[in-house]
Amino acid sequence: MYILVVNPAAGAGKGLRVYESIKATSLFQQTDCVTYFTSYPGHAEEIARDAVELSDSTISCFIVIGGDGTLHEVWNGLQQYPHMRLGFIPAGSGNDFARGISTMQEERKLFQDIITNPNYVYYWGGTYKTDKASITPHRLFANSIGFGFDGEIVKKAHSARYRQWLHKWKLGSLVYVIALLHTVLSYRPKTLELTIDGQSKQYENVWMVTVGVHGFYGGGMKIIPEARMNSKHLSMIIIHNISKWKVLFLFLTVFRGSHTAFKEVEIVDVSTVALSSEEEIAYQVDGQYGCCKRCEVHKTEHARPVFQYKK
Repeated sequence: MYILVVNPAAGAGKGLRVYESIKATSLFQQTDCVTYFTSYPGHAEEIARDAVELSDSTISCFIVIGGDGTLHEVWNGLQQYPHMRLGFIPAGSGNDFARGISTMQEERKLFQDIITNPNYVYYWGGTYKTDKASITPHRLFANSIGFGFDGEIVKKAHSARYRQWLHKWKLGSLVYVIALLHTVLSYRPKTLELTIDGQSKQYENVWMVTVGVHGFYGGGMKIIPEARMNSKHLSMIIIHNISKWKVLFLFLTVFRGSHTAFKEVEIVDVSTVALSSEEEIAYQVDGQYGCCKRCEVHKTEHARPVFQYKK
């Protein structure tokens, strides 16, 4: 049995269109599929948790049709079941998870291969826990978690009025680019203390700190171009002591990944990192946003089998 978790609102309705396209195929009609549609934030997490608790032994794979936010929810809903296989058919704005695992393919082809030619790789994500969730267990991320400028961009992108128009014209990935241009003028750099694998250091005039499993975020930006999913570490970028206009120029080069040559950019491999700020700081995790003063980030101990397109 295959569990499909569909976010019909993803990509301004693209999630539903992708599902309808897959549903019309003969393969879908011949396959034991159970479909759930999300209706509100957090619903995909509830669906995944409830479905696997009821039918763990009979589920071949969870198939997510939506964006990175939907994937984030399902990933966390399956937190206690790291053995459960997961497939992702991108239908959102950024779709950076699909880029990270090389599955930016036509949706019906992806569905066909998940069913008839399954190729799973072990994927180690990350965990995070903020001071806003001191009572609850840690949560998981599949792509990245970023603090400061990174978080403000995502917050503005989610609330932007132009978001629907860009999706209508199939330019959804530009949402983050426009939000970046708006944010760069108003952002105030932060003072942060970072404890990286047990070693603490205070950083002044910090624009952003982003920890990633792979190199992509923001709809295809190569924010940490050398990052590769592996079992030992995450990759972290720190941008600090840089002017507003140089930040703008830096992000003009981020789609090529050449921004790493700037002297204000540090990239390090980490297993654990703790971030502390005197003031609340915005953050994004897998394209969703929040705010906190403190956060602990770790590499996950257990890998999940994830479908990867095989050429």
